[in-house]
Amino acid sequence: MYATYGAKNYKYTKDTVEAIKKHYDGLEDKSLLRRRDYDKFLGVFPCRTFNLGQQSVSVPHTDHNNLAQGWCSITPLGNFDSVAGGHLVLWDLGLIVQFPPGTTALIPSSLILHFNTPIQPGEVRYSIVQYASGHLFRWVKNGFCTNTDLKKQATKEELEQWKRENDGRWKSAVDSFTTLEELHKTEELVRAAQVASKGKKRV
Repeated sequence: MYATYGAKNYKYTKDTVEAIKKHYDGLEDKSLLRRRDYDKFLGVFPCRTFNLGQQSVSVPHTDHNNLAQGWCSITPLGNFDSVAGGHLVLWDLGLIVQFPPGTTALIPSSLILHFNTPIQPGEVRYSIVQYASGHLFRWVKNGFCTNTDLKKQATKEELEQWKRENDGRWKSAVDSFTTLEELHKTEELVRAAQVASKGKKRV
């Protein structure tokens, strides 16, 4: 779903995770990240949170430490009446969405104020949230070091280049979202249009 509807953001996240894997492959100390764990724990989302309170309800918030343009995957689990409660609220969009157990929503959680409504007494709701911390992207972009360490070791020219890239980062973030025109060119929608077109010809 992410690869289809947010292809550029998906690729950026995937490439960053792959760069982290490759970096740790080159280290003698494998204790932080073992190859056998990669496929099992590191999909395209490098971070996961398991909310295991029996009535996991979030207050209105944005996840400002996540990659600004990145998407966040939210999956509710448990046993609750999704018509009566547990709705996903996307405040900035004016949307209240029924959100049954086992469904998944992808949202840019750093940009959109969101939360979920309470469930009824005696019901159970857990959630799994998958996301990408903005710090990881900055760390990889800096050559696997923090901004502080980069500033200490960079030349004047490198610092100027780094500042120029940072100043223009908002534009590349905006450009990374899929436009409606691009969306209509995805394989799934092109295939659906072809099927619909064939169906009309038969009538």
